[in-house]
Amino acid sequence: MAEIVQQRIEERIPELEQLERAGLFTKKEVKSIIRRATALEYKLLRLIVHKEDFIAYVQPANCGKIHWRAMKFLEGESVEKFISKYTLLQTGHL
Repeated sequence: MAEIVQQRIEERIPELEQLERAGLFTKKEVKSIIRRATALEYKLLRLIVHKEDFIAYVQPANCGKIHWRAMKFLEGESVEKFISKYTLLQTGHL
């Protein structure tokens, strides 16, 4: 069970690192997200899974915060500039 959780968490790390490099999250917030995700993954793998566990897993905990920070990051830039920044972020050049 621990190996499955570890694998799922490791799959999320590159995305979280990109969000940190972009300035949307701090290192402390990334660690907090990883801790929360690990706890939720363990809850979903136990023998008796509750409906609330699935709801907590799919609910975006930081959705509002991410949106606000993304808007601040863009600061009124055009769609083309956003796409270019996003592409650079995805390729690891930002």
